[in-house]
Amino acid sequence: MSVWNPLPLHHPLYAPLASLTLPDSLSDWPDQPALDALIQLNPGRIKGRLRFMLDLEPHDYYEIHIGNTGEVPTRSGNWHDWFNALAWLAWPNSKAALNARHLRAIARGEARRGPRRDAATLLDECGIVVATSNPSLSEALDTMQWNRLFLTHRQEWGRQIGAHALGHALFETGLAPFIGWCGKALLVSVAEDFFNKEPAQQRDWLDNWLAEQLGDDDWLPSPKALCPLPLLGIPGWWPDNENPNFYANQDYFRSSRRAKSSTVTA
Repeated sequence: MSVWNPLPLHHPLYAPLASLTLPDSLSDWPDQPALDALIQLNPGRIKGRLRFMLDLEPHDYYEIHIGNTGEVPTRSGNWHDWFNALAWLAWPNSKAALNARHLRAIARGEARRGPRRDAATLLDECGIVVATSNPSLSEALDTMQWNRLFLTHRQEWGRQIGAHALGHALFETGLAPFIGWCGKALLVSVAEDFFNKEPAQQRDWLDNWLAEQLGDDDWLPSPKALCPLPLLGIPGWWPDNENPNFYANQDYFRSSRRAKSSTVTA
């Protein structure tokens, strides 16, 4: 079991979790009452029945158990599962829609993951929703033009482009960032006034929109629809990137070619 540390998660990665209310008495890894309190302290964040069940070993597939019972197996002393619980609260509609997509695929006989289930899993674990009102910035990310994205258009971050972490594996790895740390970005084209919204409003708007798209099983057909995104390159996410030379590391900021097919429009 890892050592519990109620970290002050001030890094922008954790911004989607910032509006959540945690139990005041959480001085150690949460027990079952604390997990129950987590839902009670965040009313309206969960649609339908849901409960985080400590150390539950489901007999069915993980997704089937959640779909049938509303119980999310949550391991004790496990950062990955703790952040999964917080992700359910921050992105309730998207998480439910991701689980429903798995259920539909399993019902079709896809017990083993195919491209669509792989894409859903990758988004759930390592996904970061990148909203942008500027097609040029979408193109820069999709074609891996890092200097253009992070340096030329540096001042546009927060004004015409923003990154919103969804994947709970990203929240876990963000506890110890490292050169090479990447997410899988889903590009979403938004209106200019999107960036006038408060951060929690932006997240909730994206949550509703994403859940609706996930209802179409032909949308996000494979992992290739997601873009690699070097997270330490995002302005404000890593102090070293204030120096333009940081982006000269081509092992991290790779420029390999990829198909321009991943931008979706809201």
